[in-house]
Amino acid sequence: MFVILGIIVVALIVLLFAFKDQVIPKTASVENLDATMQNINKHVRDCLAEASDEPIKRIGLQGGYLVTPENSYRRWDDYPISYLCYNQAEKETCTNRFLTKEKMQEQLSEAIKEALGTCLDIEGAAEMGLIKTFTLQRGDTMDVNVEILPEQVNIELKHDVQLKSKKGDVTKKQGVFETTVRSPLGELYEVALDILDAETTMGRFDQLTYMLSKMSRYTIYLNKPYPDKIYVLKLREKDYVFQFAVEGEPS
Repeated sequence: MFVILGIIVVALIVLLFAFKDQVIPKTASVENLDATMQNINKHVRDCLAEASDEPIKRIGLQGGYLVTPENSYRRWDDYPISYLCYNQAEKETCTNRFLTKEKMQEQLSEAIKEALGTCLDIEGAAEMGLIKTFTLQRGDTMDVNVEILPEQVNIELKHDVQLKSKKGDVTKKQGVFETTVRSPLGELYEVALDILDAETTMGRFDQLTYMLSKMSRYTIYLNKPYPDKIYVLKLREKDYVFQFAVEGEPS
């Protein structure tokens, strides 16, 4: 009988340890709320990176514009490539459209915010933590800010997330989530400005001389689909492309 009772006691102890999460309720602590917020933070950062990938590539391929209004682009190689310089009648020079970095940042912010709906699941990320021991509250507003730097794009999401223990004694808050995407968009934009400066003042650009002066850091292709010019810019041995069109005058 004592042997049987011993076996039963041992079995109960094993079961208790195996199912302790279901038998003994967890309590929210600073440590486990921190861990859960880290899960949320990683999820949001991953979603920001995913949501920004396509817009960052497309804005380069389309000459700095995600939306290309009618008569503002030249379709070439299946892309609507924006004119960044418009034709001046009977002149070799052109009129600069004045694309600004701020304008690109605004476009990317709007596109990324819209794309977040395809991947953002903060509640799902919180389920990986201690959802039974705390409440999750989110703010009503969500703002995305983009900063284009020479070799990267910084993305910031402002959105209030609060984890609070059901007892109300432990709280964890975060209102800003940030990620960085490696991209030479900003650097290639500056190269485009150098080309546009030459096109607006002289009506031509010496790409070979320019590439040599920059120690062959850049590869610049010039295509001439009549009557326009299309510049394709890349960092040497890199895949990212920034391309734009210069409007020509039909003969």
